[in-house]
Amino acid sequence: MAKRKTSEKKTTEKCSTNSVNLFEILTPPGQIPFHEYEMAEVIPLVNSPEISSGTPSGSGPINASGKCSETLPEKYSGSFSESSTKTPEKISEQPSKSPGKKLPISKPLENQNFSLDSFDSTDSFEKIKADALTCTGCSLCKTRTNVVMGEGSDHALLVFIGEAPGEDEDLSGRPFVGKAGKHLDKILAAAGISREEVFICNILKDRPPDNRTPTIEEMQACTPFLRRQLNLLKPRLIGLLGNTAIKFVIGPKTPGVTTIHGQWFDSIFGIPCMPLYHPSYLLRNASRAQGSPNWQMWQDIQELKKRYDEIKTSK
Repeated sequence: MAKRKTSEKKTTEKCSTNSVNLFEILTPPGQIPFHEYEMAEVIPLVNSPEISSGTPSGSGPINASGKCSETLPEKYSGSFSESSTKTPEKISEQPSKSPGKKLPISKPLENQNFSLDSFDSTDSFEKIKADALTCTGCSLCKTRTNVVMGEGSDHALLVFIGEAPGEDEDLSGRPFVGKAGKHLDKILAAAGISREEVFICNILKDRPPDNRTPTIEEMQACTPFLRRQLNLLKPRLIGLLGNTAIKFVIGPKTPGVTTIHGQWFDSIFGIPCMPLYHPSYLLRNASRAQGSPNWQMWQDIQELKKRYDEIKTSK
């Protein structure tokens, strides 16, 4: 046991920045196992094996029946549970310091239908929430307690996107306030990122029953609200929390987070994004040894913070 403690001390010294105790920050209280957890298998993005293809229409307005008229581009047709070893195209250079500059990528993206350039300039966060409250685009409007739109700075350069609200979020109307949210707060604080300076939200604005994985129909219904939020925020970077957000924002055949975490990719919104572990996954995989998910998350969040600081400095 003494030998293990010595090893733990060395790992902590390597991974700490500015005297931050990585073991303390990235491990839930009472969960300090010495053995390694196996990596969980990649969860399929949706329950339905096939979806229809289509092209988004403008900003995806809600029609007279209260349903969203936006459909997904062709890249989302087919099976979301289909396994693929092909990694999506990575950005060949790191995010540009120049506002609005087109980022070079290794190959052209398949689709740019989620561009943020066609939105109403009179839109506002208040209007977006009002529309979400009256949306009946999926059945979640019947089971939710609160619509969870997101929170943070209205001028955030960095946005974190998860998959959907959980029970605590549904009850409070705020994103990432449960155990996973508190864990995310600790990670951000350790990296020197204030929750108030970024924007945190989910693809879905309503909680799926029993916290199940969102369906493509549900995400399709909520996508216009997320796009409108991003259009108002005009962020320079996106952090994708978990496999569902990763596969929706980068592409359905994207490998899981355990394969591509910490790398830069272009997104359906035309904004550079970095896949990250979802904080709930880190809570379930509490090992802090080098190479573990918590250790990897610490490396990734520091890389994200580095690019974020460069953009803030260049303004």
